[in-house]
Amino acid sequence: MKPTIKTLWIIGIVLVSLLILGVVLDGLRIWRLVHMTPPPITVSATPAKIVTWQSQLSAVGTLTAINGVDINSQAAGQVSEIHFNSGQFVHAGDLLLLLDAKIEAAQLKNHQAQLKLAQLSYNRDAILLKRNAASPAAVDADLAQLQEAEADVESATASIAQKTIRAPFNGYLGIRLVNLGQYIQPGTAIVTLQALDPLYVQFNVPEQELPNLYMGQRVSLSFNLPDISDVNGTITAINSRVDQTTHNIMLQANIANSGLKLRPGMFALVTVWLRAQQHVVIVPETSIDYTLHGDAVFVIENDKEKKEANGSPWQIAVRRYVTVGERRGDHVAILTGVKPNDLVITSGQLKLQNNAHVAIGSDSDD
Repeated sequence: MKPTIKTLWIIGIVLVSLLILGVVLDGLRIWRLVHMTPPPITVSATPAKIVTWQSQLSAVGTLTAINGVDINSQAAGQVSEIHFNSGQFVHAGDLLLLLDAKIEAAQLKNHQAQLKLAQLSYNRDAILLKRNAASPAAVDADLAQLQEAEADVESATASIAQKTIRAPFNGYLGIRLVNLGQYIQPGTAIVTLQALDPLYVQFNVPEQELPNLYMGQRVSLSFNLPDISDVNGTITAINSRVDQTTHNIMLQANIANSGLKLRPGMFALVTVWLRAQQHVVIVPETSIDYTLHGDAVFVIENDKEKKEANGSPWQIAVRRYVTVGERRGDHVAILTGVKPNDLVITSGQLKLQNNAHVAIGSDSDD
């Protein structure tokens, strides 16, 4: 059945109405995009502060023991007794190890007998000399034999002492390097002994800093190790000469190690605190955007031409390129680009473009 003219008119009117409705809706959408204001981007911000920082030097240091030695043998012999365990704390004079000294002990007895005989002979001839019954030459010969016997006894005693190895100072032993029954040569390492509290830290600084250094100067040490916090110390020695190759001078500082977490040979980052002080503008390190084009921060400023609904001026994020100085903790010194009390954005920078409309969130430090 063919549609009537009335039906065709109705269909045409509907299509034209739909077309007009689409044009109107599209126009409204475009109008909204042009005239409606997007909501501000929420950020956190904090004012830049001016603080006084004490000047400092940075260096790399190595921990050393105030007393630390590798205990070894002065004599050859077989290990007959071991009187220590690895890692043990010992006092000065404690017996550590004995080498077999049976031959030396027998020689000592022989020399002691010879000494006793020489003493008796000398005493007898000395009495006879007073009675003119012995010649002075005989007494002199007896005296020489007595002194020789005394020297033999002292030599044998010293040989036995060399085979008796004792701790030279208080400290902690390392790992035992010899075994019972082992034959060792002179100079063989037996165990290391380290005094662990206090410790020294040795480090180098450029010779130009020598006028700023003095005895008792405060230093701080940090370690790239978990569960070891920073420690403080004082300079106890300044080397008497400058290294002619590096033109650095070596310093030595004393640090406490009451918890015994530190060990000689460890690496440390050393900060030497100087007398001079400087006033610097600081911002949180999270506020800085490090790029190849330069370091920058976003600072909140007021847009003088636009107002919020409540009449207050718009706040916009303005990118400023800065010169970054020294870092301490979570803050960075800004040499140029930011002034004290400038409101610096600390979070939300990834959503920002220059002159973007922003609002400070409730978690801001401002």
